[in-house]
Amino acid sequence: MATPRCKLVDPERTCGYHLVSRCVRRAWLCGRDRGTGRDFSHRRRWLVNRLRRLACCFAVDLDAYAVMSNHFHVVVRHDPKACESWSADEVARRWVEAFPPTEKGEVAEERKEEVRELLLGDPQRLERLRRTLGSLSSFMKHLKQPIARRANEEDGCQGHFFEQRFYSGALLSDEAVRAAMAYVDLNPVRAGLARRLDECREASIGERLSGLRENSAEALAEYLRPLASGLGDAGRSGRPGTTLAAYVALLATMVESEKAPPVPKPAEAGRATEPALGDVSRWLALVSALHKRQRAYGTEEALARWASARGLRLREPPLPV
Repeated sequence: MATPRCKLVDPERTCGYHLVSRCVRRAWLCGRDRGTGRDFSHRRRWLVNRLRRLACCFAVDLDAYAVMSNHFHVVVRHDPKACESWSADEVARRWVEAFPPTEKGEVAEERKEEVRELLLGDPQRLERLRRTLGSLSSFMKHLKQPIARRANEEDGCQGHFFEQRFYSGALLSDEAVRAAMAYVDLNPVRAGLARRLDECREASIGERLSGLRENSAEALAEYLRPLASGLGDAGRSGRPGTTLAAYVALLATMVESEKAPPVPKPAEAGRATEPALGDVSRWLALVSALHKRQRAYGTEEALARWASARGLRLREPPLPV
């Protein structure tokens, strides 16, 4: 039996999560169908556009994403309490931006103010919307449902497009968050959808690289920030201290290292302080740990605390050291 979502998502504290959702029966519903030859790759852009819109309105930071042919990955930082500090005006604004009024399939900008005023006149509904905007499960629900309806309309069919339940793995440390980001950003290369990082489409690493203006030193020296944020500056506090240049160099080296034959590593006398990003062998091990689906990732101590707080049996192996 699957673990209830209420035990997987921390209701009190900010935490990172690796989220994955697959198309039903793992069919290639967002890529080129090998059976019919039809190409559905354009649906990946639907998902990316929807993801970016919602991430600016819900209580999450969007750290990384990759849309594959039959599933997608997202790494987010979720603050379940952030919505409690939003004013009524802020809740109404966020809701209208996430779900704008439309006419004939197009956003009706001139009606946004009218809808905001209607929401502000209904305090009870506004509180329900506040809870929705603060919910990680609601974030995934409203991300996937419109994509499923649009794809079904395009295919002239009914029924599920995505599997009903999405996977979520809690990331209990900054190191776990960075490992999950690297795992997600490397997915298009590993799957053969791209040969190099700058060729990745509908993936966060491709967006980060394409957003650089002439690969300027200033942009590369910037620390990693969310691609889209509903948390604002509060969501960026305590972020991993890794520059974009260091992160991209790490990913590029990992790509090359995975292509090359393994090299035996000499025995170490003992573990020093936090290793540099250049310790590729260690980061390969960290990222490889994300291949195994489990409920949480972190040190043994962090995992023990996480399981104990939820009354769960500890069965997740800790991240390698």
